Amino acid sequence: MPTFSVEEDCHVVLARLFEADQAGHLRIGWSGHSLRPAGYDDLLVGPVRFRDYIMEGFLAYDVQAEDLGAGCRLRIRGEGSNRDRFIRPHIRRFITAAGLTITVESDD
Repeated sequence: MPTFSVEEDCHVVLARLFEADQAGHLRIGWSGHSLRPAGYDDLLVGPVRFRDYIMEGFLAYDVQAEDLGAGCRLRIRGEGSNRDRFIRPHIRRFITAAGLTITVESDD
């Protein structure tokens, strides 16, 4: 399970990484979207399921955020398929594209 610790207030991190669409779903990147309506606070309460088009196929993964006070931890959990390895670089790319700094990246 890839885990990213990111500098910045957690609410700022979530607002820069995720966008709420008109239907109330969270979106990340070009094609990722939550399977059910969700808000930023839902990410802090429990995992939110996303579906995304990664490496020429659809993958589902859960995202959960943890407010660290002076930072934010994002935990990503795939479905256990051999394609889950593509999720880490995909999410890392969006974190850095949002102008955020990853302080720790690990597998928990």
